[in-house]
Amino acid sequence: MGFGLPVRGTGTLDQMLTRIQHSLSAKLIALFICAGAILLLLVGSIMGRGFSQHFRSGIEPFMIHYIELMQQQLGSPPSPENARRLTANTIVDIHVFGPHSKWTTADNYLDTASLVSQGQAGSNINANAKYQLHRIGHKLFLETHDGDYQIYFQINNTDALKPGTEYSLIVLGLIIAILILIYLVTRSIFRPIEDIEKGVKLFGEGNLLHKIPKRRNDQLGELTNSVNQMAEDISQMLEAKRQFLLGISHELRSPLARCKVNLALLEESSARSDINHDIEAMDSLIGELLESERLNSPHRVIQPEEIRVDRLITELIESEFSDQNINLKLESITSSVDPARVRLLLRNLIQNALKYNTGNHDKAPLVRLKKNSRYFTLSVQDFGQGIAREHIPFLTEPFYRADPSRRRLTGGYGLGLYLCSMIMRAHSGHIKVTSEVGKGTRIICRFPRS
Repeated sequence: MGFGLPVRGTGTLDQMLTRIQHSLSAKLIALFICAGAILLLLVGSIMGRGFSQHFRSGIEPFMIHYIELMQQQLGSPPSPENARRLTANTIVDIHVFGPHSKWTTADNYLDTASLVSQGQAGSNINANAKYQLHRIGHKLFLETHDGDYQIYFQINNTDALKPGTEYSLIVLGLIIAILILIYLVTRSIFRPIEDIEKGVKLFGEGNLLHKIPKRRNDQLGELTNSVNQMAEDISQMLEAKRQFLLGISHELRSPLARCKVNLALLEESSARSDINHDIEAMDSLIGELLESERLNSPHRVIQPEEIRVDRLITELIESEFSDQNINLKLESITSSVDPARVRLLLRNLIQNALKYNTGNHDKAPLVRLKKNSRYFTLSVQDFGQGIAREHIPFLTEPFYRADPSRRRLTGGYGLGLYLCSMIMRAHSGHIKVTSEVGKGTRIICRFPRS
């Protein structure tokens, strides 16, 4: 995981889309929206089909009968005076096209070219009376003939015969309310999954004492209990390992102390020097084990002080690495850290950089200190052989060596970066390793600002 802040724009949009794709809630919402849309289409189709059938079987015969009665009273040939009297205060208008004249009770003459045929309709009184149905928008036209006269009965506002808008809105509102209720219930059912996801992330960060809340006594509740029990078992195993390492380390201190005393009584020789070197290496190993396990304990305690971090770095290099060529790029930073632990961290990182910078005499290891408003970073970079990508995720694990065959040449037992990671965790910070084969390795430690 990188240390950079999220970049606004495409990166943020991609992250949002990724979260939506992996979100169970988002998938449920999409499912409910699709189901709602299908349900609305289905209900609308059923209502439309039902109205059409109802119109054909229930309304159309009475309408045809009414039009037939109007036609009888219209006279033959059709009389404009009778037409105006019959259509007054009704939703019906009459258009007549004769051999020598045309007239209408409507405001405008009918444009017969724009009529859309809807089939035929018969009279329920006179089986021989047939009407050709046409439609323009929401207006219905019934076409018939009386000798040389072509007559159109225009029925306005046929939408008034359909189910009311209020009824449709009520049905739509009920459907939406049901979908919202289903979503809320489903969200409640799957709520423990969110708790488990958060708990597993905390376990992965090392907080094995966290307990995932159990909300229900169903299968998800049983899964919650199982995950909590798993974390507790892992915590107990790690604690047993820690106690074992601490016990062994303490027990080894006594024979090592006796070895040092006995070695001091021997005369100077190359054998004595080699033995002393091995004893010092073992003593350093035991010290690193004890310190890392102290920092890894649930009650780890650091002793922060408000100090100038750049001065601490300079003083350490002048006192312990004065004979080494090390480049410094330090910003002035004052922060609250544990000086002893930061010295130990920096000492390990610089020793590693000096060991693996071999073969590149043109570039010395680089120690860099930078800051921003939220945190400051301490990085140590070498320009040696680098580390293969597949080893990088495991470098902060105890006793891990990317190349075990080089142990005899470079020394160490794979505890340095593990101890550094424990120091960073104690400071609520993070450590990151970047490396490229043939170009070197960079260790970045990010501390939160005071």
